[in-house]
Amino acid sequence: MRIRGIVYDTGVELLPGRPSRPDFDPDQVRADLRGIATELHATAVRLVGENLDRLRLAAEAAAEAGLAVWLSPALPDATSAAARLQLGSCADIGERLRARGAEVVLVAGWESTLFLRGIVSGATTTDRMATMTSPRRLLWSTVRHGPFPWALNRHLRRAAATARSRFQGPVAYAALGFERVDWRPFDLVGVDHYRSGESPEAWAAAIGRWRRPGKPVVLTELGCATYAGAEARGALAWTVVDRDADPPRLREPVVRDEGAQAEEIGRLLDAADAAGVAGAFVHTYASFSYPHRPEPELDLDTAGYGLVAVLPDGSVRRKAAFDAVARRFAAG
Repeated sequence: MRIRGIVYDTGVELLPGRPSRPDFDPDQVRADLRGIATELHATAVRLVGENLDRLRLAAEAAAEAGLAVWLSPALPDATSAAARLQLGSCADIGERLRARGAEVVLVAGWESTLFLRGIVSGATTTDRMATMTSPRRLLWSTVRHGPFPWALNRHLRRAAATARSRFQGPVAYAALGFERVDWRPFDLVGVDHYRSGESPEAWAAAIGRWRRPGKPVVLTELGCATYAGAEARGALAWTVVDRDADPPRLREPVVRDEGAQAEEIGRLLDAADAAGVAGAFVHTYASFSYPHRPEPELDLDTAGYGLVAVLPDGSVRRKAAFDAVARRFAAG
């Protein structure tokens, strides 16, 4: 794969009142990104975040480390218009960085059906997930907003136009697997692709349906949480955390298994490479709001997707998955 990438979180509030990265130390960010380049042997980093100052700092640090920068602004629960305003400002950041010689891709949206308002009914991501799994609610949403593929592609056409009006580099979108995207406005096909119970062969075969002439396919996310059986839950493995408890804890007696996480991520990277994708981004460098604690029921990192475990004092330690990814990325 030409693009060997890592997702890096600069801070997103996907659930109200629950920021993914409450603390942001610029020196730590720079050190993390140097490590992603030199120790994980990545060639690219996908920077996800809401705060433009954080995204700018991380993008500059990534470029200094020699990484291709995939700028992926996020504004959960925003309207399409608000998301485009943020995207335009992020496009300016990307264009200034590109003009200085950095390789930059602008990701003009991220799983918009669930993360933005107005494509399907629901005030929050949780509400919109409920809409997508309820035929009655989805019917009402269709009456109100139109068929969700139509509403999604209307938003994406406008987002791509906003991006191109202020950014001269490649433009992508990070899609959910079920989103029926019109890829004509984009230079690359990007899909967040987790395994959720199907065989690795079936997972790899699904990549074929996203191929479009002249548009490289990049897996903008793949990964696995850190417990036995997490590969069967894919992108929803984090839901074993009970955030309403004080302190937050695991709601199920899952068994921490760093080896299983490493094995699954390695298996997915090998399958993606064999499928001929242009690149893949492993989700994620660190799950900053999932601290690793010695008490099993309080060890939120068990439900985290990070290649490093974040300790309560903010320091990190490598997990087995870190080494599994580094070996594959070093091999090219």
